[in-house]
Amino acid sequence: MRLKNPNINFSWCQLKSEYLITFDSKDMFCANVANFKSLLTSHSSIELKGSDKIIFKGSEFPLEIARGELSDGSVYYDITISSNDKDLNVYSELLRDMRVICSRMSGRSIITLQDGIGEHYCNLGYPIIYKTENLMRKLIAKFMAISIGYDWGDSSTPKEVLDSVRTGSKKEKANFLQEVDFIQLSNFLFKRYTKADSARFMESLRDKGDEETVKVGDLKLYTPFTNWEKYFSPRVDCSSEYLQTKWDRLYDYRCKIAHCRAISKSEFDDLASISKEVCEKIQSALSSIEDVHIGDEDRDELAENLSGEASKGAAEFIAKYNNMASLLKSACELSSSEDDVFSKYDTNKSNIKMQARYLLKNKGMINREIAEKVDKAQQFRNIIVHHMGLIEISEAELTEEIASIDSVIDFISALDTNDLANLKGVDKRDTRENEE
Repeated sequence: MRLKNPNINFSWCQLKSEYLITFDSKDMFCANVANFKSLLTSHSSIELKGSDKIIFKGSEFPLEIARGELSDGSVYYDITISSNDKDLNVYSELLRDMRVICSRMSGRSIITLQDGIGEHYCNLGYPIIYKTENLMRKLIAKFMAISIGYDWGDSSTPKEVLDSVRTGSKKEKANFLQEVDFIQLSNFLFKRYTKADSARFMESLRDKGDEETVKVGDLKLYTPFTNWEKYFSPRVDCSSEYLQTKWDRLYDYRCKIAHCRAISKSEFDDLASISKEVCEKIQSALSSIEDVHIGDEDRDELAENLSGEASKGAAEFIAKYNNMASLLKSACELSSSEDDVFSKYDTNKSNIKMQARYLLKNKGMINREIAEKVDKAQQFRNIIVHHMGLIEISEAELTEEIASIDSVIDFISALDTNDLANLKGVDKRDTRENEE
């Protein structure tokens, strides 16, 4: 049964397949149109009716044949056979048998100029891809809106910024997800993330003795996860890997269709089957969204993950930023006792601006330039994460900010852990006040 799309009607389309078939003139085969027609009718199921009809197994199809010569003296026949889709199977079989006959007789490959069958299945496949892709966009958009807030893409954006967004209509609300590529959509759900720097963790193991133990809770911080595993797998019986594989196959078909490369009936059937299965899983995820609980820390993490898919530059910046944040937090923890101000408030554990100020003023371990770079990096990070798709950020800006973060990472990494540990319970502000 043919899969029909309710929104697009292709019944008006006439299928047209065109081939260029060449013969070496030295072989004296098919030297003229009459000879070529005789070759076609050598097949027991093929008949010709007049000059413009070909009959195959009782079905009649329009036929066009043009003869010419190539520069090397070869004879060519440009043959076009048309059909409507009601005789699709017979039409497909006719084309296949005709190609076999001509290829065997000429000893040459048949040049396909137009693949009517392939175009037909591309026309049927596109609406299916379109529906699946937009269902995925719907899942991500609804999930982000419910978990983070209605204005997750443009909250706190100045009016002049919103007015500057180039959309088809000023009345349209800018939709970041519509600019995200098909394969990047899957990255948001299926790509593995980790907030902690695993390389730094491995380095820390070198300083531990053979008898020391590592807490499982600490290891879990470095375990990569996907958003699908974290939020949907408990409610939808399907793994990230399984859906990722299906989505990648759909992406391959999408690329074929988008680049005007024909697909076969078996490929179309596979596309339709995969799409049906993926849509069922996405629909189940949509139905479970309101049951998903998102913590405050996870909200920011989700925004980071999505904005990181906007561009490679943004993803690199966020990765560097998180590395810097991890180093700052570690430096604060190493230099703080329970009585230090850093340890007294939980908010200090996630506020890198405060951490930089703490290391500058309370511990004297960084200079003002480094603290200002941290402050600037946080502001830039908030633009990427919370104004994604609305503020155009150039590659030059990203490169500059990444270089700035690299300098902070180098500076913090060079701090001596013993020097930091010796500052526990020490407040440089008290020292300066006493000196004054």
